[in-house]
Amino acid sequence: MRCSKTKLLSTTVIPLLVFAGVAAGGMAVTGQFIGTPAYATCNPCNPCAAANPCNPCNPCNPCAAANPCNPCNPCAAAACNPCNPCAAGGGAGSLKCAVPRLQTAAACNPCSPCAAACNPCNPCAAACNPCNPCAAANPCNPCGACGACNPCGASGPVELTDAEAVKAYDCMLNEMRVAYAKSDNNTAVNYTSWRRYSTQAYLSATHGNRYVQNYGNAAAKAYGAYEDAGTMPAGAALAKDSFSVSAKGKVTVGPLFVMEKMPAGFYAKSDDWRYTMVMPNGSIFGATKGAGSAKVEFCIGCHISVAPDADSLMFLPDDYRVSR
Repeated sequence: MRCSKTKLLSTTVIPLLVFAGVAAGGMAVTGQFIGTPAYATCNPCNPCAAANPCNPCNPCNPCAAANPCNPCNPCAAAACNPCNPCAAGGGAGSLKCAVPRLQTAAACNPCSPCAAACNPCNPCAAACNPCNPCAAANPCNPCGACGACNPCGASGPVELTDAEAVKAYDCMLNEMRVAYAKSDNNTAVNYTSWRRYSTQAYLSATHGNRYVQNYGNAAAKAYGAYEDAGTMPAGAALAKDSFSVSAKGKVTVGPLFVMEKMPAGFYAKSDDWRYTMVMPNGSIFGATKGAGSAKVEFCIGCHISVAPDADSLMFLPDDYRVSR
């Protein structure tokens, strides 16, 4: 269910999803810093200044609650950003699952405003500190258009090692089951009893840069033939659960993506597939020809455009396929 004509490699990116946030990872602060210690609230580069478009309290801030329909706002309302990991209850973080490597890196990230002990860009640093984030020459300046630490800059996916992805999924599986079971969707309750066609969780750019696994019910057994699967029979169902990882190692349950083959004549536009997105709070974000149908039209568009002669079927990367 990925959008790519080259077997949907994990690096595929299509302009269906738009996200913004702080870039992951730290950066060394080098060179000489210039400027005067004028860090009063009237300074437009002060992170707390009213004139600062990156001000956490400014309604123009991409993360500000006052701007819920900003398409780059990672916390935007579901109606504004259908693939938003926080949309419609889709952002509850795990209480026990995290990625230690990323947690450690974030703790000493020189661009993190919370790393007081080891952060030379700490915004709580004394005014005479040349690494103050308001310093004009500081690459961690939150007003710097090219700064890797710019909170208004776009962030890429957080990449895990295979071992980290396996461990994170194993840790999250029960939480995902509980989350999706809040729904009255039969697939959401039973999908983990189906055959799993992915050897481990892998990064899917077209599902919001989340880590996913692929499952299929008995009627979808031909899916294991991958490109030779042919046309699925009515009753075949495929499910893809998901979780996301933040730059600081926080792991969050994502939506469950489902496609079910319906009887002939159900909906020619979708090759008779019904697409459903189940959110972690149990709500149905959308279902083809059901409530919120328009919200999942992008699923149809992606599958049809990439696999017009393959029953809208798309497959996971070769490296993560279970052998036939």
